[in-house]
Amino acid sequence: MFCNLLKYLQRPLVKLGIAAIALACLMPGLSPTEASAGTLEDIAARGKLIVGIQAENPPWGFIDEKGENAGYDADVARLMGEALKVPVEFVRVTTPNRIAQLQTGRVDVLIAVLGMYPDRAEVVQFSKPYSTLRNIVIAPKSTEIKDFPDLAGMNVGVCRGCNQDKILTENVPSDTTMQRFDDDAATAQALLSGQVTVIGGNNTYIANINKVKPDNDYEQKFVLTTQWTGMGLRKGDPEFLAWTNDFIDGIIKDGRLNEVSQRWLQEDLPEFPAKLDGIPF
Repeated sequence: MFCNLLKYLQRPLVKLGIAAIALACLMPGLSPTEASAGTLEDIAARGKLIVGIQAENPPWGFIDEKGENAGYDADVARLMGEALKVPVEFVRVTTPNRIAQLQTGRVDVLIAVLGMYPDRAEVVQFSKPYSTLRNIVIAPKSTEIKDFPDLAGMNVGVCRGCNQDKILTENVPSDTTMQRFDDDAATAQALLSGQVTVIGGNNTYIANINKVKPDNDYEQKFVLTTQWTGMGLRKGDPEFLAWTNDFIDGIIKDGRLNEVSQRWLQEDLPEFPAKLDGIPF
């Protein structure tokens, strides 16, 4: 038995495979899965694109009345499948488990509101940005607000503990009254009911307010912070990264990504940055 095993291990293809595994183990930060990465080849051989997507985060990703994945990210994923000429299989991920789903090969790509930050770029290969989440101040059009000092004496509503809460609390004048609510929906409702005159939210708030009250008089006043969102890919696959970036460029150029933005965010695409410090794409 030992002689047979020795002969097997001496076969050229087997020796090549062992060498590849050994090389992967010797290279810091590179796993055997990453070393043998070939996502485009995997997708072609499998005949489908597997996308990790959120299912409880409208308008980015959610389950519609038909029980199907819907939203901004779902539309982008389907466009990606069309470009690859394969159907899309959605795997529902959560914020805590989404990166693990990518790294273990459960999904080919994350299209799941993945904010582009340097620490995250150490474990995920980001694509170019394809969407943005802006933390903003929202108030009636007739209310003159351009910056933090203009919030003096006003009642400002925020979602308790969210980014907007932290930023506004640190920057508003001392006579501003901060009112905190349990979630995004309650914060938006406080504005609609007149409980507060201003809210800190994000750019999805306006789209959701427009659905509830199409004839409203609210608008974005100024931006608190901008989070650029990229697709998450496994590291060590430059071919798939190049293809994905070309795909994003294409749907921006032909207007299809702007149609997605208008459909779900009711606004045009921003001008995406050509680079982000500490985040290669």
